[in-house]
This record gives sequence, structure tokens and C-alpha cells, in this order.
Amino acid sequence: MIPKDEVSHYVGEVMRKWQKLHETSNTFAYQLNVQDSKYLEGSNRIYSELNLERTTLRRAPQIIQSLNPVFEENKFNFKKIPQQELLMILPYDTIEVSIIINKSPLTLYHSLICPDVQNGLAQRVTLDTLRFCRDFLLSLESNRGFRIGYNSPGALASVNHLHMHLINIEKDLYIDNAELDTLCEGDVYRLNSSMPTQAVCWIFNQMDSVTQMENKTRKLYEFLEWLCTENTPHNIFMTPDRVKSQKRLKVFVYPRENFCVLKDFKAFNIGFCEMSGYIPVGDKQLFDQLTETQVFNRIDEETGLIFPKILNYFESGRT
Repeated sequence: MIPKDEVSHYVGEVMRKWQKLHETSNTFAYQLNVQDSKYLEGSNRIYSELNLERTTLRRAPQIIQSLNPVFEENKFNFKKIPQQELLMILPYDTIEVSIIINKSPLTLYHSLICPDVQNGLAQRVTLDTLRFCRDFLLSLESNRGFRIGYNSPGALASVNHLHMHLINIEKDLYIDNAELDTLCEGDVYRLNSSMPTQAVCWIFNQMDSVTQMENKTRKLYEFLEWLCTENTPHNIFMTPDRVKSQKRLKVFVYPRENFCVLKDFKAFNIGFCEMSGYIPVGDKQLFDQLTETQVFNRIDEETGLIFPKILNYFESGRT
């Protein structure tokens, strides 16, 4: 684990530097300005925000057509960012993790977690990245709104350089309260069949032993590697919560049948945010008219019929 006092210091510095850049420079593509927000009508805690500038002012996304992408030096990557966009570099085990501002932020303090930037890692999760994100969130005592998300190629990844999103969402979301059923031993769960979406969930408890933590993380990594081998796009959402006095981390994986390449910014797209019940939109009419049913229908379209294949993976004993 990362010492709690170190994580608190890191997060405080990220918040301070991010806020100063946002207030005093033109570093960001736009000044974050959420014009409106609301929970959609219904019982599932779908939270939506209107952010008009992200639609028109964000960087055009790259098209990444493989779950085994090759890093391309000539295209935009995080080696090319101006120095002021780098908030800090954190040493972790044998890697260095850069925290970089997201130039087109969805929320306050929205940043990118980028391991070993100079090594040019393509957008495919590594075991060390999972370990860092796990330890970072489990060691974070305050600032309960911080979560970590990931979009794979084919699931709204927009830069082919390994990065996770550090995002600050203080509202309770659909996925925070989703009912879980045991899928297999080792704290692996799935959403209850009564829930309107599907996902696999790993639970890491703060009191887990080092061996338990490592075993769970390796099994999660093996599953993600299998998804890549099967050319199955996926999103990840890591969200901390508490059970009585014990802190735990829920890591949701959302496999998708359909490969999404282009983003329609006038609609709402399905990435890790939307899968989890946070819907940022850039169109006022869409924001006003959006319904919970529309959200779940879009998620269902993207998920498709992949889940029987996912369940077979776990039932076959590969975990």
C-alpha cells in the first residue's frame, strides 16, 4: 500500500496545482463550467451534467482500431505535452506515474494517470497500473469523490498512450448502490440479474493481506488480458466505499460487444462514466429531454450479447 499520509499529500498537491492552472492560465481547452445538473427521474441514481464547452472545444479523438494497439510516436501522445500540464511524477515500486491535467475536464480536478510516459506504452492496461490505482484509492482517506476510470480501444479511448482517468464525482451514482451477486471465489461478483445493466466486479478490502491483494489483482489483470485477446472492448471504473468501519474498493469491468470508433459529441457516448451512471452531455436539448430509459437502452446496445461469453469464462474455472 502507499502510505496514507503520502497519498493525502499527493492529492492535496494535485488539487492545488490543478485549481491554480485552471484559474490563472490558458492551459485547459476551456474553463470548466457545468451549466446545469440533475438526477434523471427514476430509482437508479443516474446523474447528468450539462457541459457545453466539452462538445465544441475538446481535442479530436484518435481512432484506435485494435485491442492490441501499437504506440505511434508520430501521433499525439503524452510525451508531447507542455511542461505546465504535468502536475507531478510519483514513484511507485519500479515505475514512475505521471499525473497530467485532462485538458478537456469533465469535473473539478479531472486528471490523467500515466505510467512510465517515456516508455511509450499503448492504451492497454498493465499489471503495475492496476496495482498503483488500487493502492492509491485504498490509501485515500478523504476526498471521497475521487474515482478512477479507463476506456479501452473500441470503448471510447481517445489517445493511444496508456492512461487512466482520475475523476472527482462526489454524487452517489447508479453503480455505487448496484446490488451484487457472487460470481466466483476471490471476491468476484456480478450485478444482480434484476439490475438494468451488466458488469463484473472485484472487491478489494483495506484489511486484505498482501497475498490476497496480489492474487485478486492478478486475476483481474488476467481477465482484462483475455478480453483483449478476444478483441472485446471494455471500460473500468474503480470506486471506493465503506462497509461499517472498513474501507473497500470496487473495481467494475464493463465488457462490450460493439466496437465504438467515432464519438458523436451531440449525443451522449458510452464510456466508463456513462456505464457507471454519470452522464455528461454537451447539448442543452439532450440534457433537458434525457431519460433513464434512454441511458439504459444505449448501454444495452453497447453491451450487446457479450455477457454469456463472460460468464462462461468464470464458469470454466479460468479464475
